[in-house]
Amino acid sequence: MALKGTLKDFGIADILQLIGQQQKTGKLHLKSKEETVDISFKDGNIVLAESLSRAKKDLIGSMLVQAELITDTQLDLALDTQKRTLQRLGDVLVSMGTLTADKFKHMVQLQTTETLYRLFSWKNGNYQFEQGEVEIDPLIQPLRAESVLMEGFRMVDEWTVVKGKRTHFPRSGL
Repeated sequence: MALKGTLKDFGIADILQLIGQQQKTGKLHLKSKEETVDISFKDGNIVLAESLSRAKKDLIGSMLVQAELITDTQLDLALDTQKRTLQRLGDVLVSMGTLTADKFKHMVQLQTTETLYRLFSWKNGNYQFEQGEVEIDPLIQPLRAESVLMEGFRMVDEWTVVKGKRTHFPRSGL
């Protein structure tokens, strides 16, 4: 299945729906001016979504500190260990006893879903789907494309309502 084009012609919802309904396995590459995202699918389910140009605040370590699951000091120690051992950050944090595997898994899932939902705000960009086998991260629970679509549309609708209400504030800066 060759699927390639621009988001102006074929939106993210259409792309996710098509891949999900056809139960395809492969990688969807999305690129805007600001961000590049790869989404891996296995039998139409999303098994990974990662931003290749992720902002520091969206890195898993920063998210763990922000959620107060670990401290800055614990993160620095884990990152130093990661550099020496080449282990994944989650494996380091769990082996150090800093974090449980379940809590880390939950945060990775949150990071994945936030990356996906951010795509619904994209107006411009390019996409390309490459069929083929993908690596499955055992930390990530596969997501049905339909579930992501429903939640993404709900979030867009809510944001539109919030944004609409905000425009009614006086120009005094509120």
